[in-house]
Amino acid sequence: MKKEAPCLVLNLGPLPTWSRTGGHKEFSRRHRNQCEDTAPLSLSPEPAGPDIETYPPSRVLPFLYVGNARDAGDTTLLRDLGVSKVLNVTLQATGPEPSGIAYRQLPASDSGQQNIKQYFEEAFSFIEEARKSNCAVLIHCQAGVSRSPTIAIAYIMKHRGLSMIEAYKLVKAARSIISPNLNFMGQLLELEQCLRSSTETKPTWQQQATAQEELSGCSV
Repeated sequence: MKKEAPCLVLNLGPLPTWSRTGGHKEFSRRHRNQCEDTAPLSLSPEPAGPDIETYPPSRVLPFLYVGNARDAGDTTLLRDLGVSKVLNVTLQATGPEPSGIAYRQLPASDSGQQNIKQYFEEAFSFIEEARKSNCAVLIHCQAGVSRSPTIAIAYIMKHRGLSMIEAYKLVKAARSIISPNLNFMGQLLELEQCLRSSTETKPTWQQQATAQEELSGCSV
């Protein structure tokens, strides 16, 4: 299965009819100025992109990897990477857990109706447990393209203080195949607005003390 270069949508709003029928190509044709890394139109065949199914896990931060369901089931790979925690962002329950690896499931579908923001706080806490334990965590969904990158982007926005676009680019630089759906991009934008308003309205000395309260308000 091949994946085209993703289009980063900056102007989010109600989806017109063509977005449900023409997909990425039609959006790129109509709104090229809102897309990132859009190549000029060409009649020549497009070069083959990376194979999503065989794409290896991607190291986004020293302790954070993004991958797919196959990676999560490869115990040897996880141990080679130093991964001791696995965050499953799919509707499929995790199988038997191997010794020494802790699994957590956030049941989410890759759809335009899924509220993924409700899981941000739980995901952040799980990732922070790995960081503070000097071990690594793998965030995965089915292909490592939409759901798990969304969680990684949100974590980086919250804990690295980056904007949505900055965090998106950081994750994409590590894993070129990412393409969060429009619904998830909208929820990341809401998170950015919430985080920004929280820090702008509080003195610096209060920001750390009220971090947990702010996050709770941004995760529902």
